[in-house]
Amino acid sequence: MAPPRDLALEEKVGQLLWIGFQGTTMNPALRSLLERVRPGGLILFSRNIETAGQVRRLTDALFGATRIPPFIALDQEGGRVSRLKSILGPTQTPFDLARRARPETAVRLQASATAAALKSLGFNVNFAPVLDLSGPDPKNGIGDRAFGETPLTVCRLARVALDAHLRAGVLPVGKHFPGLGSARDDTHLALPVIRKPRSLLWREDLLPYRRLRRRLPMIMAGHACYPAFQGHNITPATLAPEIVDALLRRRIGFRGLILTDDLEMGAVDQEEGAATQALRALAAGNDGLMFCSSETRIVEARDAVLAAVQDGDVEPARIDRSVRRILRLKKRSLVERRRAPFAPVALKRSRAALASLGGGRESGFDPTARA
Repeated sequence: MAPPRDLALEEKVGQLLWIGFQGTTMNPALRSLLERVRPGGLILFSRNIETAGQVRRLTDALFGATRIPPFIALDQEGGRVSRLKSILGPTQTPFDLARRARPETAVRLQASATAAALKSLGFNVNFAPVLDLSGPDPKNGIGDRAFGETPLTVCRLARVALDAHLRAGVLPVGKHFPGLGSARDDTHLALPVIRKPRSLLWREDLLPYRRLRRRLPMIMAGHACYPAFQGHNITPATLAPEIVDALLRRRIGFRGLILTDDLEMGAVDQEEGAATQALRALAAGNDGLMFCSSETRIVEARDAVLAAVQDGDVEPARIDRSVRRILRLKKRSLVERRRAPFAPVALKRSRAALASLGGGRESGFDPTARA
């Protein structure tokens, strides 16, 4: 894989973008979007998923559509955030797994079965595990998506889930930094302001990130605001250098990729426009800029970053730092690992393993769904 200095600027900027799209096949509109944006990552939602064979054909087409192999991701946390329910059946929530008599065994079984299925379907990234500290109350948008409210429990079980994904060759993503457990609003709808003292955030919400930073290849920044770190800068943490660069990159010392959560969510001021959002996210220190729905916003964000570099408003070295991290991870995880074949038998085994845990209950509204 070519180093950053050998890539055209358009390819470098494209590597920063993680995008969603419409449809279940590689159609002319999607191909045109990929040729223009050259995204570094692609995200599938329920709107893109029908059957196992269709998903694998789609991920194969996506993987081969750009010169630099893309990250291909989805949210398969278990419970109500399960994009593959139609293929794998209902699954247990992380909160319920954590309350088993042998929680590590249950988490390992679910994570291993999930990662094996993702690999067979052509995915190389899972936006899981959730590292937030939360009870089952869903007001914060997390609820039973978390392993619980105790930092050490979250650390222990998240480590099991991370290791299972990594063994299977699927990259896990810890989320939502620096923690949404204390939020009283769902970031999909509004901007929560979490007024927890800095010392408590450090000992509690940040503990999973501190403990697991060497295991995590990627971390997703969330959209809440934390005055303890941001002062009077009332803006989503995703767009705050005090959180992304100063806290996660410098103080905690995280060396992997930092992604924004979807910049089209309600916690982010949509009147700013995608151009401003993308440039602010880049200035905050993110390596991946995520736009999950609107093709117009995706193109606007890409064009804005490209123009900012060409006009001298963003230093080329800033782009190169992120692209270097991206390509390093892609070389290790996408290029040097052979793409697994589609294996219906493996999917059947995964579905059976997940069912052996009890299948799971209908646990309500999925706040991460995109129409």
